[in-house]
Amino acid sequence: MTIKTVVLSAGMVLVLSACGLFGREEVPTMSNALLETTGQNGRACVRSTDIRGYGVLKHDVMSIDGRRNYYLATMLPGCQAMGTTPRAGFESDFGEVCGGGRGTVHIGGEECTIRHLFRFDNRQEAFAAHEQAVELRREARERGE
Repeated sequence: MTIKTVVLSAGMVLVLSACGLFGREEVPTMSNALLETTGQNGRACVRSTDIRGYGVLKHDVMSIDGRRNYYLATMLPGCQAMGTTPRAGFESDFGEVCGGGRGTVHIGGEECTIRHLFRFDNRQEAFAAHEQAVELRREARERGE
């Protein structure tokens, strides 16, 4: 094999690889999908004393039942314990748990930083927004195949 053949072969492999990569739509993270579908900035806050309960939804989204509102929280990568323990402790500055990296959830021995926190008037609105974000991700995944 000559050097020219090796170089041309390598070039063809790169071109074909690029064709497979470009044109694919990247699947948004759950945080980005919620940002897009809700139109919120993800920096909502809830008083820690107003938190009455929580649950974990698909794609590691935490639902938080506040006294007056309902919230969806996404975590920074690395939070592995979500959904594995019935207890969670919320930590914040000045008594408020906020999105934008300003709130923390202690769960299953881990300290998880809240990436985004979204506020809704009630549980139904929160769950509908979650389903819209899941659908957005599914559609992006299908277009990228």
